[in-house]
Amino acid sequence: MLDLDGVKPPEERGPARRVVGFARPYFAAIGYSLGLFSFGWTTWRGRAAIVEMCARFGYHYGRHETEQLPELSLDASIGDPPPVRLLAMDSVDGNVTDRELIVLNSVVSASNAKSIFEFGTFDGRTTRNLAANAGDDGRVWTIDLPRESVAELSVPIHAHERRYVDKSESGRRYRGTPEAARITSLHGNSATFDFSEYLGTMDFVFVDASHAYRYVINDSLIALRLLKPAGGTIAWHDYGRWDGVTRALNDLRSNRLEFAAVVKVQGTTLALLRPE
Repeated sequence: MLDLDGVKPPEERGPARRVVGFARPYFAAIGYSLGLFSFGWTTWRGRAAIVEMCARFGYHYGRHETEQLPELSLDASIGDPPPVRLLAMDSVDGNVTDRELIVLNSVVSASNAKSIFEFGTFDGRTTRNLAANAGDDGRVWTIDLPRESVAELSVPIHAHERRYVDKSESGRRYRGTPEAARITSLHGNSATFDFSEYLGTMDFVFVDASHAYRYVINDSLIALRLLKPAGGTIAWHDYGRWDGVTRALNDLRSNRLEFAAVVKVQGTTLALLRPE
């Protein structure tokens, strides 16, 4: 065994030292819990922490809709895709997970998608990745709701979604990047926006705008019309996490033949509709 001269390896910690060492996080957790359950729950971050804690013990607060989509493993969903590019890896609340980002990038790369439409730009992290994996000749159109338009909506968005709309700029994470030249930023309400020039032109559509039931239905039906006549792929985010998304996809699969093949990707909140 090779060793480092002049340096003494650390001593093994016995059971007593491990117990003493664990006392610090133990009492810190008690202190944080007291703060969280006394006044911390009054903030949305505090409430989110409580919901996450419940989820770790198997209780999923706020979920009323059951998942009905069949599940496919990651390998069965995307197979062995070509290498993908992963950009802007630091995620924030509202972004897809790293695993979900890999799935989306893999589907775009494996299907050679060159024209992509995204519902819900948010900070542009996913937008940039989609553009990067579509290649130098690919292009992404992404639509986002301006925060000043929230008060004008005839169909309200979910109250918890307002913090994702309340931002000074959409797509800030692709601004100034090499991919920005291949991204077209659109602004408007997807329920009233004129999509006519984009119909029948897309290889891939990602639905991740409002998670309210009626908006998911609207955006999904438009997504179907955006695909090229030869077909393409639609992906949704937050199935099984947001009731509006879950119910909408369950109903679409049950009532529209075009959505009968929608599946959920295991280990994610992504749903996919791919050509047979």
